[in-house]
Amino acid sequence: MANPNRRGQSGNEVQTGMQGVNYTPFANRSIVTPFGLRLQQTITSSGPVTIPDGITWVYVIISGGGGGGSSSTTTAPRGGGAGGISWGWTLAHNTCIIGAGGIGGSTASRGGYTRYGNVIAGGGGTSTGVLGGGGGGGSAGSTNYWGIEGGSSGGFSGSGAGGGVNASTLNGVAGNGGSGISGGGAGGVYATGTGNGTGGNGGNGLAGGGGGGAGGNTGIRTGGNGGNGIGIDGTIYIGGIGTTGTSTNGAGGGGAGIAGNGSNASGTTGGAGGLGGGGGGASVSSTTANVGGSGILYIYY
Repeated sequence: MANPNRRGQSGNEVQTGMQGVNYTPFANRSIVTPFGLRLQQTITSSGPVTIPDGITWVYVIISGGGGGGSSSTTTAPRGGGAGGISWGWTLAHNTCIIGAGGIGGSTASRGGYTRYGNVIAGGGGTSTGVLGGGGGGGSAGSTNYWGIEGGSSGGFSGSGAGGGVNASTLNGVAGNGGSGISGGGAGGVYATGTGNGTGGNGGNGLAGGGGGGAGGNTGIRTGGNGGNGIGIDGTIYIGGIGTTGTSTNGAGGGGAGIAGNGSNASGTTGGAGGLGGGGGGASVSSTTANVGGSGILYIYY
């Protein structure tokens, strides 16, 4: 008797596992990319969305905006957390909200949330207290109706916790951000006297957290690197590199998003987070240029 999985009624071989016209090739898929559908739209700003007539349901992958890193010349500056990542099916809608990246500074802000239909991704956390920003919420691996954001001490639903601060006179090293679906922002260090300081590295994930900064007086300051991310096609995006110098520099690199590399730090200014929710790096200055990466929306049908 013919194997029904191998032969048709005519006895000719039937190829199994064939991919249809709208498909994502096996070699170009991340863990959240749907098999059998093709990416149709990539949206990076809030506003109208046009879906063809007859398309009722769509599959989406979204990220919230990354949190901004903190800026300080007198305390340990800390990295911002990566934006949340969510994916799943939703009814087609004609509008979307794309979260902006948080703005760094002495009072750094969270990243904004991204929403399309009933799929929501929260923004990345900011650095408050003695910890780097936690990764954003909304990253459970399906639809998320609440858009819960990660706190500074930890993340929510697959998000990395923020790294701890180390203030020391002798070679203080801050904690790294936790890795998860959304990487946590790194902790920072402030060394007094002649002590050296090394900021933590941002956590890795689908989007990475921002690197921590290192401030102080006459010692060597080494800023942490931003965490790495992974794109929807499996591309590895790289976090930005921190700066090093004696009595200067010490800023953290920006975390990579799901759609772009994080920026390198420059002097005492932290790097920006990459497109798709990368966390902003810490600055050892009063600048507010160390912003998180903005969110993004991918639509499949």
